[in-house]
Amino acid sequence: MIATPTFPDLSALVVDESLYIRRIVRDMLMCVGIKRLLEAPDGAEALGVLAESKPDLVVLDWDLAILSGEEFIRLARTPATSPAPTVPIILMLAQPRRNVVDRAINLGVNEIIAKPFSPKTLWSRLDEVINRPRPFSQVKSLLRPQPRLAAAAVVKGML
Repeated sequence: MIATPTFPDLSALVVDESLYIRRIVRDMLMCVGIKRLLEAPDGAEALGVLAESKPDLVVLDWDLAILSGEEFIRLARTPATSPAPTVPIILMLAQPRRNVVDRAINLGVNEIIAKPFSPKTLWSRLDEVINRPRPFSQVKSLLRPQPRLAAAAVVKGML
């Protein structure tokens, strides 16, 4: 059995309309040592929390009221207006359709998980964004993580 990873000294923003889902994700994050947890029920409030608190990572639902997950990502990844354009974003999707996944990747999410998900799934995505961060590149007005294969090639000096 693999030991539970730990990510102490991190802060996380959990954004979902459902209080129940926010609590579940919060509990999963607390199990790996993340104690500074912020929550928002919609994208507009999440942008305010991002600007005010600058968390180390964001766990975000795509389907949000007031300001959708898509709009939040676009605003968060625009360097001219974002307080934290390179904050790692783990996107939660209730219906991970191909067109939505492609849009989310093009906007600059770091990782995507399909609801419902296990703690181990969330922890593996945390491990990716915290322990193996990918460099960012600017595409038009957005910053986005480089694709894994391109990032690996840069590290190996192939590009």
